[in-house]
Amino acid sequence: MELHIHRPLAFSELGERSTNQDFVYPPPDWASTSDRLFVVCDGIGGADKGEEASRIVGEQVAAFFYRNDQPMLSKAVLREALREAYQGLDQFMQQHPLVSRMGTTLALLQLHAAGASVAHLGDSRVYHVGRGGVKFCTTDHKQVYELVEAGIITAEQAKTHPWRNRLSRAILVTGPVAESRESTDMPDVTHLTDVEAGDYFFLCTDGVLEHLTETHLVAILNTDASEEDKLAQLLAVCQHRTKD
Repeated sequence: MELHIHRPLAFSELGERSTNQDFVYPPPDWASTSDRLFVVCDGIGGADKGEEASRIVGEQVAAFFYRNDQPMLSKAVLREALREAYQGLDQFMQQHPLVSRMGTTLALLQLHAAGASVAHLGDSRVYHVGRGGVKFCTTDHKQVYELVEAGIITAEQAKTHPWRNRLSRAILVTGPVAESRESTDMPDVTHLTDVEAGDYFFLCTDGVLEHLTETHLVAILNTDASEEDKLAQLLAVCQHRTKD
C-alpha cells in the first residue's frame, strides 16, 4: 500500500497555564507530505519541568526512528527508542539536581506500506477518523478506568471521581539515575490495516479534549472545507475555553 498524505497541520497553545508543556513532531513549520512519523507528548501534572520532559522524550524517540530507519513499529523497537528517551531524562536530571521527578505522555503514529501503527502511554490520544466516524481511538491509561474494569466503580462515577486525572501508566523518572529501565511502563501498540483514501489521523493531548468531542471531530473533518479551514475550526472549539 502506498500512502499519499496532505501536508500535516498542527497547533499548540498555552491555554491558561504558565508554561506550554506540549511537544509536537514534526514541528508545524517544516512538516511535509513526506513525513511518516508523528509524535505528541504532554508533560505530566505534578512533575517537574514538564515542558522539558515532553521535548526530550519526543525528540529522542523521533531521532531514534529516523537514525535506525525502522520500516514498521514494534514493541522491541519502541523499547529501544524509549531507553534512549529515559537516558535523556536521566541526563537532564543529573544536570539539574533540584529536579527530582519528570514525566510525560506519548502518542505516536507511524505510516507505512501496511497501513499505520499507533503507540501511546498516558492520556494523549490518537484518533483514526473515516467518513463513517471514528474507526479507532486509543484508550487512556487512567486509574479510574482500571477501577471501572475491576467493577469497583461505574463508568458514570469515573467522570467525577477524585482520581479521574491520575494516570496509571506514563513515561516517568523519579529518584536516582537508573542504568536499565526494563520494568518501566511500556506503550500499547496497535497496527491498523484499514486505512483508506480520505481518512484522517488526529493526535492530541488531554487539554484539547476538554471541549473537543468525537462529534465535533467527525463533523469538522468530514466537511468539504480546506484542511487549513478544518484546523481553524478545531482550534476555535478549544481557544479561550481550554485550561490546558
